[in-house]
Amino acid sequence: MTVALAVPPLLIGREIRVQLRHIGEERQPLLVVDDVLADPDAMIDAARAAEFYTPPHTNYPGLNANLPEAYYRTVVTALRGPIAAAFGLSSDAVLRYFGFFALATTGIADAQPIQKIPHHDGPDPGRLAMVHYLCRGDHGGTGFFRHKATGFESVDQARQDPYVAIAKAQLAAAGVGGAAFAGLDMADYDLIGQAECVFNRLIVYRNHVLHSALLSPRGAGADPGQGRLTANGFIEAVKP
Repeated sequence: MTVALAVPPLLIGREIRVQLRHIGEERQPLLVVDDVLADPDAMIDAARAAEFYTPPHTNYPGLNANLPEAYYRTVVTALRGPIAAAFGLSSDAVLRYFGFFALATTGIADAQPIQKIPHHDGPDPGRLAMVHYLCRGDHGGTGFFRHKATGFESVDQARQDPYVAIAKAQLAAAGVGGAAFAGLDMADYDLIGQAECVFNRLIVYRNHVLHSALLSPRGAGADPGQGRLTANGFIEAVKP
């Protein structure tokens, strides 16, 4: 009996391009990878078939859904070399990945105050964050910021308590106002760099840097083929 070989549902693009940038005075690495997938529309089709939900334990301004299992095996495995070189990962480390589809649907009128300012995902500089833009059209990319009061561009464990205390006080003083999401003109943060939202572009950065999606005040639609669809994830290198 002949057994048919499994065909990978996702393939890396033939013209994939990798660029390493550095952000701000801290020179935080930003890996930018263009033309990641040979058929990125397959991910849009997968998103259309996915069940989106409002994430209960995060401040994401929109909806999430599960990613196909093949995504990690294809993308993170193929980019292991550039990721390791950019962020100094050990060659024998095992890369653990958690990810999800994301649709930024919340408009500024419905956003919570915490959703209008830059954030860091956690204080561990060894944990990496990833965003893969799967949207066409006029959607904002990802901005990186410096906190004016402290000068911090990233928040590690040593900076966590003082930064959170000051940021919370500033947020409380600002109240629920604010006519825009995080961007160029902010009272308490400076925009120090950004990655543009280019279809089939993927970016990787340390999850402790201050960052934010650069969102439209109107929000975007919930149709994965029309809205601001991304594949978001986190990568951790652990010893075998």
